[in-house]
Amino acid sequence: MAADFAIVNCTIRTMDPNLPIAHAVAWSDQTIVAVGAIDQVQSHIDAHTEVIDARGAVLTPGMVDGHQHLLQGAVFAQGLNLDRVNTLHDLRDAIAKERERLGPNAWLLGFAMEYAALEGQTFHHSMIDDVAGPGPMFLYALDVHTAFVNNHALAISGVDSARQLADASVIVCDSDGLPTGELLEMAAMRTVLDSVPAPTKEQKLQWYAQTMRDQNAVGITEIHMMDGDLETIESLKELELREDLTVRVLQHHFIYPYTDSEIVGELLKTRSSSGSMWQADGVKFMLDGVIDTGTAWLEEPDSHGEGTEPMWPDMSLYHQRVRMFHDAGFRIATHAIGDRAVREVLDGYAALPGGSAGRHRIEHIETSPERTVARFQPEGVTASMQPVHMRWVAHDLSDPWSQRLDASRCAHAWPSGDIAHTGALVVLGSDWPVAPYDPRMGFFAARERRAHDVADKRPVGTTRALTGEQTLAGYTINAARAVGAQDSRGMIAPGYVADIVMWQDDPSQVSTSDVVDLPVLLTAAAGRIVYRTSAL
Repeated sequence: MAADFAIVNCTIRTMDPNLPIAHAVAWSDQTIVAVGAIDQVQSHIDAHTEVIDARGAVLTPGMVDGHQHLLQGAVFAQGLNLDRVNTLHDLRDAIAKERERLGPNAWLLGFAMEYAALEGQTFHHSMIDDVAGPGPMFLYALDVHTAFVNNHALAISGVDSARQLADASVIVCDSDGLPTGELLEMAAMRTVLDSVPAPTKEQKLQWYAQTMRDQNAVGITEIHMMDGDLETIESLKELELREDLTVRVLQHHFIYPYTDSEIVGELLKTRSSSGSMWQADGVKFMLDGVIDTGTAWLEEPDSHGEGTEPMWPDMSLYHQRVRMFHDAGFRIATHAIGDRAVREVLDGYAALPGGSAGRHRIEHIETSPERTVARFQPEGVTASMQPVHMRWVAHDLSDPWSQRLDASRCAHAWPSGDIAHTGALVVLGSDWPVAPYDPRMGFFAARERRAHDVADKRPVGTTRALTGEQTLAGYTINAARAVGAQDSRGMIAPGYVADIVMWQDDPSQVSTSDVVDLPVLLTAAAGRIVYRTSAL
């Protein structure tokens, strides 16, 4: 069969144990037809084939972001990016400049606000009211589990007191019972967010398409999208119809404690919903919140006496709905950050008929003791982790996350290397827009156990780092195994889908000091070249 494309003069890290290294590859339509030495590929090259000389570059399978909020992030990215704004002075300055840009009365929207920017103070809207107005303001915290709003936003949303919400969400109030502007978790955030004008469908589709092109430029060919609903499916269909779906999207419907039973019934009917570049056979549950604000579920209370409750007020309902989707054949992901939450999810999966059997996963696992870490491999549960989140945590435990925990639990932070050491499946991702989606930052964090742009070069916690090879597997073949696609994706091998990235050098072998800026030269998703430098 004549190939549409061939890449020669390269080193290929195939992730195929039968042929770990090759030097040429060819594909037709979306399927790889030959891998090996140039003479083994030559028979598939004719006048129709575009032959690309890699000039000694390195190929790997396409990068899979194993935990991302693609469509949500595309909308967030239209607002003020507060990443790395970590003092109150700089936060106020950024807000003031954005208000000047927007003019009066428009909604000032932002994301990635760091808890450190509060400098240890409890948030109150009076801290920013003078620079946020005139007009309403809504800022997502870096983890999207908290929002900070000004007094104008509270007023126009009619939020003037605490409310009983359907889950463990909280409208934080002061001693007089008045909202401070801090909203913990989604049900609380919705009380203000529902007043924000929605973008048009066309605006969102354009933002989604541009975001995917931007991700192609750093080698991403697939994402495991950890939020979605029936409307999301319609967006994916439209993007595919327009040929704008340049990354494969594996959608997980988000099931909240307050998701209506009728909606659950509709979602149960979608397991076979799919297109050539998307499928919707996953669901996501969120069992707890985050450590920084005391909403994670811990075995012992945190330093503020918090972290003692799950996000689901009725745990029997969580288990009931997990069982429903398990029996219907869905892949299940559960957000569990605290050590108690992780243990409870493992217990729940183990009680299912047949157990997890490699189909279900736990997201985040920010702290877990050795006895819990040891359960993943024998119980067939995938650990979906984001080492890049260590960018907000310091070796000296001076950060807001560490200040909530004792030294022992800090020592077991993000135990990705320890879990991998047991033989369990570890999938890597970013949780964008929580952290940058660039997998090169993920490579650095996984191998060094810290961010590349922090002054303190000491690693976070005391657990193992991932090796370069383990990190590459976490972004490729492990991600395929986690969704049952190991026979068609995650390797560069004949018969596999042509998801391919060309790098200037090997991301798993270059020094960590070089990996963050390692050039991406070409990206092919399902055989379609979706990014290439002008030099190729």
